[in-house]
Amino acid sequence: MTKRERTYYRVTFTNEVGEEEEIIQVTARYVSPSDMYGLVEISGFVFPEGGLLHNPQTERIRKEFADIKRTWLPYHAILRIDEVSDASAADLRVVPMDGTRKSPEKVPSKNS
Repeated sequence: MTKRERTYYRVTFTNEVGEEEEIIQVTARYVSPSDMYGLVEISGFVFPEGGLLHNPQTERIRKEFADIKRTWLPYHAILRIDEVSDASAADLRVVPMDGTRKSPEKVPSKNS
C-alpha cells in the first residue's frame, strides 16, 4: 500500500443552515484545490463505524454525505485541514454556533 493510499484528511468547515451556522468536521481520502476558482474539492468520505451513542446531528450529516462522491467547498468556509495516517481517526462532528459570531448588520450600534 502506498503512502497516498494510507493518507486521510480531517476537514473542518463552516456550513450555513438558514439563519444559523454550524461547524462540521469530516474525514476524506482526497482533498485538493479545484479547477473551479475559489473552491476546494473533497472526495472519498470516510465515516466512523457504529457507536453506542446516537447523535441526531451527526446522523443528519452522515445521511447528507452518504451518496455524495465529491463536493466542493469555498476556501473561506474551510477552517482547517489535517492530514492523518490512520482511518481509525475518522470522525464526524457537528458543532452548532451559539450566536457568538454576528454579521455586521446584527451588531447593535453605539447609540442603541
